[in-house]
Amino acid sequence: MNGAAHRKGGTDSRQDPGHAAAKLTPLQGWLRRRGPWVLLSIGLVTLVAFLSLTQPLPRVDQLLQDSARAALAPPPSDDIVIVAIDEKSLAAIGRWPWRRVTHAELLDRIAAQSPKCIGLNLRLIGPDTEHPDDDAALAQAIRDSRCTVLPASVSTLKSQQLLEWVPAPVLAEAATGIGHTRLAFDQDGVVRSVYLYEGFAGRMRPHFALALRDAALGHAEPPPPTPTPMSGPWLRSDQRVLLFTRGPGRFTTVSYIDVLQGKVPPDVFGNRYVLVGATAPSLGDVHANTSPDVPGLMSGVEVFANVLQTLTDGRAVVIAKPWQDLLFNLAPLAVALLGVLWLRPLGVIALIGAMLALQLGIHLGRPSIGVLFAPAAGVTGLLLLYPLWSLMRLSAAVRHLQRGTAAILRDMGRRPAAAPKGIAGDFLDRQMEATRAAVDSMRDMHRFVRDVIDHLPDATITLDPSGHVVLANAASLAYWARDGSEMIGADAHALMAGIRRRTTGAPMMPPGALLAEPEPITGECVDAQARTLLLRCVPFFNADNAHAGWVIALVDITELRRAQSQRDEALRFISHDAREPSASILTILELARQTPDVNLENLLAGIERKARTGLELADGFVNLARAEAERFHPEALDIVALVQQAIDDGWAHARKQQVRMLLTAAPEEALCIADRTLLMRALTNVLSNALKYSPRGADLECAVHEQDRHWRIAFRDHGPGIPVELQSQLFQPFHRLHHKAHPEVHGVGLGLLLVRTVAQRHGGTVEIDSAEGAGCTVTLVLPKPTAAELEALAPTQE
Repeated sequence: MNGAAHRKGGTDSRQDPGHAAAKLTPLQGWLRRRGPWVLLSIGLVTLVAFLSLTQPLPRVDQLLQDSARAALAPPPSDDIVIVAIDEKSLAAIGRWPWRRVTHAELLDRIAAQSPKCIGLNLRLIGPDTEHPDDDAALAQAIRDSRCTVLPASVSTLKSQQLLEWVPAPVLAEAATGIGHTRLAFDQDGVVRSVYLYEGFAGRMRPHFALALRDAALGHAEPPPPTPTPMSGPWLRSDQRVLLFTRGPGRFTTVSYIDVLQGKVPPDVFGNRYVLVGATAPSLGDVHANTSPDVPGLMSGVEVFANVLQTLTDGRAVVIAKPWQDLLFNLAPLAVALLGVLWLRPLGVIALIGAMLALQLGIHLGRPSIGVLFAPAAGVTGLLLLYPLWSLMRLSAAVRHLQRGTAAILRDMGRRPAAAPKGIAGDFLDRQMEATRAAVDSMRDMHRFVRDVIDHLPDATITLDPSGHVVLANAASLAYWARDGSEMIGADAHALMAGIRRRTTGAPMMPPGALLAEPEPITGECVDAQARTLLLRCVPFFNADNAHAGWVIALVDITELRRAQSQRDEALRFISHDAREPSASILTILELARQTPDVNLENLLAGIERKARTGLELADGFVNLARAEAERFHPEALDIVALVQQAIDDGWAHARKQQVRMLLTAAPEEALCIADRTLLMRALTNVLSNALKYSPRGADLECAVHEQDRHWRIAFRDHGPGIPVELQSQLFQPFHRLHHKAHPEVHGVGLGLLLVRTVAQRHGGTVEIDSAEGAGCTVTLVLPKPTAAELEALAPTQE
């Protein structure tokens, strides 16, 4: 397959039609992956913004706010004292309202203890026509107290006009300040906040508690009375949240009648704020509230005491503005939305919990923050986030399972089958079962492919796109002599560093070759061990036709190239040396015809010599071919007996050469498992070769030794020896080292090659120990069989 075909990813007719679509831009790809998240984000942000701005869930907000108030309720202040018009006082003094002179006497007794300021929460509208002198007495008591604040009230006329009522002019002029007593009631009728300033345009009055505090601090300026109805809107500003007190003591409260009768401690009012008002339920001045310690209704004067404490303690809390509520509710939601992109499900749940805790913490800490938020919208968004996200992801997962199952089965050549009817559960269960079956099929195919790769005889590795090993079969581990942990993750450029092209010697895979365009790299190469290899490095692609990695296969063709070299050498030898004896015989015969007086004996000797040379060549070919391919017939043999037999067979030749053959050392018995014919032929070749190069009168020494788990069969001659630099050529076919120095020695150059072939078939080796002019020792090293191997072989020889 050429490079273009690789880049196109082939032309598989089963390719997903979606893969043929135009490549998506980065923005389109991001929207495709994050589309559900974008839709969810837009939907939740819009919902939370709408709920924050319109606040259609006041009950939820109030529930959260009331629980926070209870947790943060401060203890009652010792600086505030309530003089209660209670049922006890009503019983002692009489039915309400009481004469104003009675109130004057009360003020005198309170003022005698030098309080900070007195708030007289009594409806003192208009002059007392029945007791005209009472107004003067009360006005004088107010002036004598040096700090008394009176209330202003508002009523609605039938014409829906508002009328503001203030105390009688004589009392208003004597008062240090006048403040409105209106409370802010929520939709459920509960008092949770007050407005510090209310009134008509240009006639805004402070709240009664604020006027009391400012009068005590010397900041109050009593406004002129405005008893006439006013048209126009009623204005309110500076809304403050009420933090009701809690604790067993509540505010210090004394009965109105006890004060008149002097039954209170002499210092109960000293340097304190004093609020005088009705607490008896029969008077109707009671209101629903969020106090943790006053279930049900609370008197107006107690509410004002809580307002006063909030102002004097500096713990004022304002209602959040719309933009503040929007930021408060959207910021945690935005963080949670970002979290679902990167966190796992448990992490998302933890993050949502943290955002809820953050909102609740800010909500609970509003006295220190100073702002009261409406958290219902934000809490709703956070609580909806994970269920909606899970639903969307579950729907996407089902669609992905359907597409993935169909794609897996299509790639495996199977049509998507309907879910088995016997599977219980809902649609998702059936789809998961179908996907499981498809995945199992794919796993089986993956295991099959992996096992096939692992059992390939050639070194095969799979790489990622950057050239690092991700899969290596057993042959590759053996080739690079590494274990699996060392191989995985290795850089292929480093692994292939010692492999070079056979023709030019250039690196087969230079640094960075796998980081370029995914083009195949193939060719014949040689590694550092002089092995000839065929390299195939081809890219592979994923289902989206994107480059996914590389596959490298190294085929060891050393033996193939060696066989080809031997064949070429044999052809060259046959074309010259094999033809030479026949050509020489024909030449001799032609000379004999042309020369009548030729010496017949010399003629026949020449023909015989050439014929023997040709016969030796044929025998060498046949014997080498048999040694390489003939069936191996194992049997238990005594090496000492075989060596002795080889010596006996060569005795005639040795006598002719005047060489004495000696068996210098041998054990009583040297058993081995061998093929008699092959081993005998190898021993005879070694012995014959040593006789050829032994000088006349010399000894040829033979010996059999045991070394470790091997038998060593050595043949030592005293011939010319072999230079060390030429010893690597000893086993090359048709190659004779002494054909020039010793032309009288005949041979075809196949003897030692046959000996090595026989030794290798027996699991052994051949060693050469020689030097120029120092003779030569040829040693066959054969494995020594174990007793179990001999015992297993015994039945086959019976």
